Amino acid sequence: MVARDATYYRAPEGLRRRVAAAAASESRAGRRSYAWRVAGIAIACAAAASITWNVAVVTLAPSDTDRIAEQVLAAHVRSTMAPNHLMDVASADTHTVKPWFTGKVDFSPPVADYSAQGFELTGGRLDYIDGHAAAALTYRHRLHTVNLFVWPAKGQSDAAPRVQSRQGYGMVGWVRGELRFCAISDMAPSDLAAMPDLVAMASYQK
Repeated sequence: MVARDATYYRAPEGLRRRVAAAAASESRAGRRSYAWRVAGIAIACAAAASITWNVAVVTLAPSDTDRIAEQVLAAHVRSTMAPNHLMDVASADTHTVKPWFTGKVDFSPPVADYSAQGFELTGGRLDYIDGHAAAALTYRHRLHTVNLFVWPAKGQSDAAPRVQSRQGYGMVGWVRGELRFCAISDMAPSDLAAMPDLVAMASYQK
């Protein structure tokens, strides 16, 4: 009945245009709001990905200690595997081994024989650790070969010995008197723990 009998009035043309314009404006505002929301989500995701990547890089980057330990390990393994590479000068005489390094390195390595304490000097050679020419002093402890690497640590404070095990090798590293030391062998790390005290004692006696 309403559809049949009701009186209809056509809206003025101006009103129709204003309503249509308002509807179009609302639609454009909705599209802009949606676009900004999408852009905001994309920016947030990119920032999160960047932060995650940076954290991963920092986490995965090896520390200086780990990097040096890997170099020492590689140098030790090479010296024991390559024929005649363990020693450039073979001698148990400190007065033979120590002068051999003169002119080959820019520091004076503390060469000493510790036979009385179970570490017999067998010689030495040149090596390269942490971007420096290093003196590698070789010792025999029972049936084990020990490499004692020494290289400059200018400007670095003394650091207490740090004992660790890496890929089946015992290792102890420390800094003293602007020299860095690292002893390594295929023996238990606890057996190498005596080396820092032996080196310090020999240096003190001199």
